[in-house]
Amino acid sequence: MGKANNKAQQEDKSLLDITPELEKKVHDILTDTEREVPNFWEIDTTESFYVPVDDGEIKVYHIKPQNPVSKRPLVFIPGWGTSGIGFVDFYEVIHDKVECYYVETREKSSSKLDRKRAKMGMYQKAKDIQDVINYFELDKKDFVLQGTCWGSAIILQGLVEEVIDAPTIIAHDPMHTLWFPKWFLRYVSPILPVFVVKMIKPILKRLQLRGMNEEVQRRRAEDVVVDAELWKWKRVADSVIDFELFGNVSGITKEIFVTNGTKDKVHNQITYPKIASELPNGRFIFMKTDESRRERLMGLIGLEFSKITKIDSVPPSLREFEVNIPR
Repeated sequence: MGKANNKAQQEDKSLLDITPELEKKVHDILTDTEREVPNFWEIDTTESFYVPVDDGEIKVYHIKPQNPVSKRPLVFIPGWGTSGIGFVDFYEVIHDKVECYYVETREKSSSKLDRKRAKMGMYQKAKDIQDVINYFELDKKDFVLQGTCWGSAIILQGLVEEVIDAPTIIAHDPMHTLWFPKWFLRYVSPILPVFVVKMIKPILKRLQLRGMNEEVQRRRAEDVVVDAELWKWKRVADSVIDFELFGNVSGITKEIFVTNGTKDKVHNQITYPKIASELPNGRFIFMKTDESRRERLMGLIGLEFSKITKIDSVPPSLREFEVNIPR
C-alpha cells in the first residue's frame, strides 16, 4: 500500500513538471507585462456599484477601458477576504486592455448585509455572483468568469448546485476545502462570540502568517486579516465546516479550465490537477513561476482568455502549457 501511495504521489507531482524552456517562456511573458499603472479603484474608467443580493448588497468595480484589445469582458472573483490592494499586479496586466467586473464577495468588509438574516454559505455566495452577472446583463453575452482560491471554490460549488453559469470558466488555484483546521471550525468557532474573536484577532493573525515565507504572500495575508469584518468571517466559517469539492464535482459537465503556476503554504499544488481530473471536461494549464508573480499570472491568463471567444476554447498563447491529465 505504501509503495502504491508513493507511486501515486510521484505521478501527481509529474503533472507539475515543466521544461526549463517553458519555464523561461513564462518568466519572459510575465516580465513583458510589467508597467506602471494606477490603482483600478482610483481611475476615471472605473465605476463602483452596490449590486442587490439576498439580504443586502455587494460591491462590484466595473473597469471599462476606452479601447480594449479583448473581445469579451472578464468577471473576476478574488479569494477569501482579499481586497483590491492584493490584486494590483493582476490589474497591471489587464489595464486598458480588458473590460473587467471585479466582484467583492459578501464576506468582505465592503458588503452591506442584514446582520440578522444574511446567509454566508457557498450556495448563497455563488448565487450572489449570478445576481451580479444578471444585473449587468452579462448572461446575454459572451464573457469569461475567472476565480482564484476561495473565489474558484465558490464558482465550482455554484456549478455543482446549478446556481451559476458562464460561457468560459477559469478556476485558478481552487481551494477544495476551507484551509482553517477542521477541529477549530467544528468545535471552537461555533461557540465563540464575535467579541471574543475580536480579542484574539492578533493571535489569529500570527497563526495565519506562521510558515509564510514569501514576502508577497505574507503582505497579502496580513492585509486580509487587518481588513476582516469578523462577524462575516465567523458566519462563513461556521457555514462551510463540511464543504469539500473532492468527490462532488464529477457532475459538472461544462468545460472548466483549472490553472496554476505557484505554490505556497495555503495553496497545495497537487490538488489542482486532481480537481481537473475529477471534472468530466476539466482541463489543466500549468505555468510555473514564483509566488511573487501569482497575481500577475492570473492577470495574464484572464487577458488571454478574454482575447478569444467561447468557441475558440484555449487561447493559442496558452496551448503549450496545457497538461494531459489522467481520467
